[in-house]
Amino acid sequence: MPCSLRVDHKIISTRFACDLAACKGACCTFPGGSGPPVSEEEVPILERAWEAVRDLIPGLHRQEGERLGLIVPDGEDLTIRCYDQRACLFVMYEKDVAICSIQKLHQDGKFDWPKPLSCHLFPIRVRGRRNDQLRYEEFSECAPALESGARDDIPLVDFLEGPLKRAFGAGLFSELKARSDDFHHRDGDGR
Repeated sequence: MPCSLRVDHKIISTRFACDLAACKGACCTFPGGSGPPVSEEEVPILERAWEAVRDLIPGLHRQEGERLGLIVPDGEDLTIRCYDQRACLFVMYEKDVAICSIQKLHQDGKFDWPKPLSCHLFPIRVRGRRNDQLRYEEFSECAPALESGARDDIPLVDFLEGPLKRAFGAGLFSELKARSDDFHHRDGDGR
């Protein structure tokens, strides 16, 4: 892999496709209070996004963000503040499904940035002291995505093509895709 990037084999071997109707956007509302990690470069974009999404998010989220700020230092990392130790402040709800308000505006052509990179790459996380590891993080809330990916034969690498290219470029994506394709097509089904 380029730049000595170490890739968790589960990224290559897992089939995954989000099923929002089943999980209800659980990745945006995990309990525990620590929101998605963000880079220092993303903070000004998030501040700009906050102004754009103010009318989309729940009033209690807006009040929390205005009172305490959007970003929380978490050890060496920065994270987005969560409301009630759970929902990312940028969450909005469509019926009973939590979705990212930034992503919604982006999809509607009203904001020029899709969402924080860590959210876009989820369930892949960049780890290591030099950000040189890609790890697949398993969450029980994502069981519907595993079922959907298996049913529809969608490898995780394919599902995250856009975010992987955004984060690491087309070259690394092509390498990951070749490894994933090889795994999934070996012996007819990758097993």
